[in-house]
Amino acid sequence: MDNNQFDPNNGSQSNGSFNSSQTGSYDAHSNAGNYNAYSQQNNYQNYDNNAQQYDQSNNFNSQQYNQPNDFGNNGGYVPPQGNGAYQPNGKMPFYKTTKGIIIIALALVLVLGVVYWGYNNIFGFTKIDLAKNISLNLTGESGTATASSINVKNTVDYDKSNEKASNFVKAISYRLNKYVGIKNGDKIKVTVIFSESLAKECKVKVTNAEKTVTVSGLAERFEDGSKVSSEVASKMKTDADTKMQQMVSSINGTTWEATPTFHSMYLAKTTSGNDYAIAVYDLKLLYKQTNKSVHYYVYTYCMTGINSNYAKNAKVWSGYTSVSIIGSNLYGYGNFLQTSDHRLISDESMIESTITNYRLFTGRTISKINA
Repeated sequence: MDNNQFDPNNGSQSNGSFNSSQTGSYDAHSNAGNYNAYSQQNNYQNYDNNAQQYDQSNNFNSQQYNQPNDFGNNGGYVPPQGNGAYQPNGKMPFYKTTKGIIIIALALVLVLGVVYWGYNNIFGFTKIDLAKNISLNLTGESGTATASSINVKNTVDYDKSNEKASNFVKAISYRLNKYVGIKNGDKIKVTVIFSESLAKECKVKVTNAEKTVTVSGLAERFEDGSKVSSEVASKMKTDADTKMQQMVSSINGTTWEATPTFHSMYLAKTTSGNDYAIAVYDLKLLYKQTNKSVHYYVYTYCMTGINSNYAKNAKVWSGYTSVSIIGSNLYGYGNFLQTSDHRLISDESMIESTITNYRLFTGRTISKINA
C-alpha cells in the first residue's frame, strides 16, 4: 500500500499524513494535527483570494483615478457617465451636447425643406420641354434674309387633354437674337417667353426654353451667269418661252405672223437689290401681203427670285411687244431691242451692248447664262 493512501480497514495513516486528493475519505478518528494542517491550508487560500480581489479593486480605482478629467488634470475623479456606466474618455456623447443637438436640428430642417421643395416643384407638376421641336422657316437670300417670331415653327409635346397645360402653352411667345442680315450658317438662339406665375398656376414645370438653330436653305445669289446651274437655267428658259408666246400672240393676225426663236439669256447682276434674268429671242415677222419677212430681237425679263432657289417657286416674267405699218416702214415698240435713237436691232453683235445701255438695266453687270 502507498504510504500516502488512507486505509479504511485500520483507520490510520501509515505515516500520519493526510492526502487532500482523497475527497470524502477523512476519518474523524485520524490524527488531529492533520486536520489542523488542512484547515490552515484552506485559510491561507482564502486569504490569498481576498488579497487578489483587494489588489484588483485598488488597481481599478487607481486607473479610474488616474484618467484625465475634463479640465486636463490627471488624478481627478471621473464620475460614471450615461446610465452610470464607465466612459473611457470621460466625455458626454456628441448627440447629447449642445452643439450636437443644434447640428441635428439644422439637418432635420434642411431635410424637411428639401422634401417641401420637391413636393412643390417636382411632384404633381407636368414637365414640358418648350424648345425641343423649334425650327426656323426662313425665306429670302443668304445675307439679306430677315426673321421674326412668325418664322418660328414649334410643336410642343404635352398631354393635350391637360387643360391647364394647354392654356399655358397657348400663351408662349418667342424672342430671337438676330433679325436682319441673316445668312446660311448663322446660329440663331430662339428663346421661349412664358409666364412664371402662369406656369405655377397651371402646375407646369418648364425643363427647357431655349434652342440654337443653324440657318440653312436660304437662296444663294449667283456670282455671274456662268454660276447659274443647268436646272435653274432650264427652268428660266421654259418660263421665258411661255411669256414670249403670250407677247407675240397680239401680233399674229391677218397682216403679220410672228415666230420667236430663243437666242440667248443673260444675268444682270447688281450689288444691291434684286438681280435680273433677261431672255432674248430672234423674232421673225412675216408680212402676209407681200410674203416677205424680216427679223428683229425682242426680250423678256424677270426681276425677282433670280438665285439658287429659282425653281422652287413660280416666277413672273415681264414684257410685251407689237408692230404697226406706216407706209413701207416697220416700226416696233414694246420689248423690241433698239438703239438709243429707236432703231430696231437685227445684228446679234449689238445685243449685249444694247442691253447694258438700257435704262432698265443701267448699273448692272451683264454676263451670259448657259441655257
